[in-house]
Amino acid sequence: MENNQRLTIGCGGCLVLTGIFWVVIAICGGYWAAQKVKRMLRGSLLTDRTEVYISPTHLKSIRDIGQWELLCIDDEELVDTVRRGLFSSDRLVRIYYGTLRLGVDLTQIDSTCAVVDGDRLVLTLPDVGLLDNHFIDEARTRSFHEEGQWGAAALNELYEKARQKMMDRALTSDNLDYTRQLADQHLSQIMKAMGYKEVTIMFNKEKK
Repeated sequence: MENNQRLTIGCGGCLVLTGIFWVVIAICGGYWAAQKVKRMLRGSLLTDRTEVYISPTHLKSIRDIGQWELLCIDDEELVDTVRRGLFSSDRLVRIYYGTLRLGVDLTQIDSTCAVVDGDRLVLTLPDVGLLDNHFIDEARTRSFHEEGQWGAAALNELYEKARQKMMDRALTSDNLDYTRQLADQHLSQIMKAMGYKEVTIMFNKEKK
């Protein structure tokens, strides 16, 4: 009888220990799950933080700059054409004047072009280029030498030839790189004045 009583007490102790074991397991499992959820939430918050776009107010301030002229190049080109006849040749020589404005069109940017991470800003701009294709001042065009009668087609041909020569002279890699440097320098100053401490300016050269 005494042995049976001790046996009963021993089984009860086992049951109690088993219960405590599972309680500890449950507590540990709950703590592990809580920590995992906390890490997931922290990671989610960090991810969201690095994908915060620029504020609408700051975006509007940039877009309001519009077509930002950073480099201005005055040029003049002398072009000619010759029309050969049976007994004589006619020749037309004209001088064209133009002002080519290089810069960046900030009206093209949207909220996806700027990513904010705390006080850091990464801003992707459309690439620099020619802001206005109609840069020849036709009012200043002069005929330097003219023999024979020339129609509108010939004049248009000379105009396009002068226009292309001006573009080739102005849109060099050196001039474009210098224009990018100016955009980086000036826009970084503007954005820092808005409160950003670290500003990175990039250019989307694949999209004009």
